[in-house]
Amino acid sequence: MKMISILTVTFASVAFGQGMWMPQQVPQLAEPLKERGLELDPQQFADLTGFPMGAVVSTGGCSAALVSPLGLIATNHHCVYGYLQFNSTPERDLIRNGFLAADRTGEIQASPDSRIYVTTGIEEVTDRITGRIGPRLNDLERAKLIEKRRKEMIAQCEKPRGLRCRVDSFFAGTQYLKTTQMEIRDVRLAYAPGAGIGNYGGETDNWMWPRHTGDFGFLRAYVGPDGQPADHSPDNVPYQPKHWLRIATGDLDPGDLVIVAGYPGVTFRYETAEETRMKIGYLFPTSIAYRKELIGILESESARGREVAIRNASRIRSLANYLKKYQGTLDAFEKGRLADVRADEERRMRSLVSNDGELLLKHEAVMNELQAIFDAEKETLQRDTAFSWLYTASPMLSQADFAYEMSRQRAKRDADRDERYQERNWPRLRGLIARTQRQIEPGTDRAGLAHFLRKAAVLPPDQRIEAVDAALAATGESEVEAQIDSLLERIYSGTRIADQAWREDRFDDSTREITALGDPLIELAAALRPLKDANERREKEWKGAFSRLRPEYMNALRAVRGGLLAPDANGTLRVTFGEVVGYAPRDGVMYTPFTTAGGILEKNTGEGEFDAPARALELVRDRRFGPYQDPDLGGLPVNFLTTVDITNGNSGSATLNGRGELAGLAFDGNYEAMGSDYVFDEKLQRAIHVDSRYMLWVMDAVDGADHLLREMGIEPQIP
Repeated sequence: MKMISILTVTFASVAFGQGMWMPQQVPQLAEPLKERGLELDPQQFADLTGFPMGAVVSTGGCSAALVSPLGLIATNHHCVYGYLQFNSTPERDLIRNGFLAADRTGEIQASPDSRIYVTTGIEEVTDRITGRIGPRLNDLERAKLIEKRRKEMIAQCEKPRGLRCRVDSFFAGTQYLKTTQMEIRDVRLAYAPGAGIGNYGGETDNWMWPRHTGDFGFLRAYVGPDGQPADHSPDNVPYQPKHWLRIATGDLDPGDLVIVAGYPGVTFRYETAEETRMKIGYLFPTSIAYRKELIGILESESARGREVAIRNASRIRSLANYLKKYQGTLDAFEKGRLADVRADEERRMRSLVSNDGELLLKHEAVMNELQAIFDAEKETLQRDTAFSWLYTASPMLSQADFAYEMSRQRAKRDADRDERYQERNWPRLRGLIARTQRQIEPGTDRAGLAHFLRKAAVLPPDQRIEAVDAALAATGESEVEAQIDSLLERIYSGTRIADQAWREDRFDDSTREITALGDPLIELAAALRPLKDANERREKEWKGAFSRLRPEYMNALRAVRGGLLAPDANGTLRVTFGEVVGYAPRDGVMYTPFTTAGGILEKNTGEGEFDAPARALELVRDRRFGPYQDPDLGGLPVNFLTTVDITNGNSGSATLNGRGELAGLAFDGNYEAMGSDYVFDEKLQRAIHVDSRYMLWVMDAVDGADHLLREMGIEPQIP
C-alpha cells in the first residue's frame, strides 16, 4: 500500500469524538487514544487486512462486522429490514415475526442485489486524476476528463476476479484515493428478531433518547468452493475471513473509550453560507413537507391490506427516518444560526487575504464563481425539486426510466456509458429489478404519482416541466384534475412495468425495440428524459467548476479553522472515537448514558410500536438476565450513548471497546444534534448503540439462536 499524504492533525485540540478519520490517520492520534484506554496498537487501524479493520465490512448502504470464522455478519435490524420485506408474504410475515434459520441450510438469500464489500486497500491517486489538466478546458470538459480517468483506473483495478474498486474525492477535490474491495455476491439472511425487539419504539422513538431498541440482525457471506466471490448457488460455502470480532460480554462503564469503524455516507461540514441558506430557505422545508405528504399516501394505501402494507413498509420507514432527520437538522440550523456562522467564516477568509491584492482578487473570483453557480441553481429549484419527486413517488416510473435509459446507454461503448450503466454493474442492476418488485404496488404508485403531478401542474410559469404539461394537455381534458385522472388511467391500464419478468426482458432491448412496445409509462419516461439529461449535463458542468473552486475554498477555510479538518464523509471506510457519556438536552434535564430492560416494561403498551414479545416481557419481569446483567446498572443494558461522530451509512458500524471487542452496534443519533452532518456540537452530539449484552440475551433467552451464539464463541446460559 502506497503512503498517503494526509494533513497532520493536532488531535488534543479537537473535541474528543469529532472527526471521521481515515484509517491511515489513526496512528497520528496514538497518544490521546492510549491515555483514554486503547489497548490495541493504533498502527493496527492503518492495516486494512489485519485486525480489527479486516473484520469491518459494508453492505453497500450500511456498515457491518464479521463476527465468526464462517462469515457471520452483525449489522442493524433496520439494515436487514429490506431483506425481511423482500422475503415476506402475508402468510410468512418476516417483518412482523422476524427470522431465524435453524442452521446454515435454512439461511435464505437476502435479495438478488445484496452485496458485502471487504476493503483491502487504499491508494493515493490524486495526481493521476487531477494532474496535468490544461487551463484551456472548460468546466464540462474538465469534468469529463476527471470522469474518464476515474473510469479507466477503476477498470484496470477490477481486472482481477471478484474485486470492486472506487475512486473518491476527499477534502472537496483536494485529494483522490482509490479503494479496492472484495465483492461478495451471495449474501444470506441468518437471523433477525421480530419487530417487537428489532424496531421497538418505531418512529416514535426514532432519533430519540432514551431508547430500548434491539436494532441488530445477522447475515452470512457465501463464496464459491474455491473461496472466491460467486453468484448465489447451493454449492457455495461460508466465507472464511482472516479476522473477525469477538463479542464483548464484560462491563462497559461511563467514561470508557469506544471506537466505531464503518462506512459513513455523506457529510457537508464545509459548505458555503449560500448553500446553507438554500437548505434553510427551501430545500429542507420542502423535503419535510413532501415526505409528510407521501408518507400519508403510503399509509392510507396500506390500509387496503397486509400485502399492500408489506410492499410499502420499507418506503414508509425510509421516508419517515429522513423526515425526522431533516426536521431536526432544520431546527439545529435555526437554533445554531448556522448560515450566520458560515457567513462569519467567509468574512474571516476574506480578511486573511485582504492585505495581498493578488490573493484577494483570486479569493473574490472564487467566491463570485461559486455564487453564480448557486444563483443558476435557484433559477429552477422549484421545478427540479418537483421533477425529482415524480420518481420518488413512483417506483414504477423509476423502473420505466431505468429501462429506457439502459437501452440508450447500451448503444455506447462501455467506457462512454454513465458509470451506473457500465457492464461492471449489470449483475447488480438485474438483481435490483427483482428487489424493486417487492416495492411495486400499482394502486399506491398511481396515488403517489398523481399527487406530484398536481405539484408540477401548479409550478410558476418560468419553471414548468414541459413534458408533464404536454402529457396532460394531450388528454383533451380542460381541468387539471381530470387531465391527471385521464393520463394515469391510460398509463396504469396499459403499462406492463409492474410485471417483473417483462422488465427483466427489457434489460437487453435497444431503444428502437423498447419504444416500439408502446408502453405508456415508458413513453412518459422517454418524454421526461430530455429534462433529466439537461439537468445531468448542467450538474456535470458544475462538478467540473467545483473541482477548480472548492479546493481553493477549502484552503481558505483550513486557514480560518486552524488546519484542524477531517475530511467529509463520502461512503469510504472511517474510524471515529469517543466515550460513553450522557448529555443535558435542555435546562434541568440530564440523560444517563445507559438504558435497561426495565424501560421496555415501562413503555410497553402491547400494541403498535411498543409491543415486545411475551417471552421477553416475562423474562424481564422475572429479572432472568443471566450473565448479561450489568452489576453497576442493576439490570440488563439495552442501549448506550457515546460521543462518537457518525452519520447515515454508519448504521451497523462495529462499536469496539478498548480491547477491540464488539461492545455493540451504532444505529442512531440524538434529535438535538441532527445538524451534525453540517456542524459538530460536542456538548450535544451523541451516537446511540445497541449493547452487545442485550443482543446476546435476546439471542439466548428470547429467540433461542443457540447455534449462532456457539459459532461466536458464546455458550447459551438461559434455559
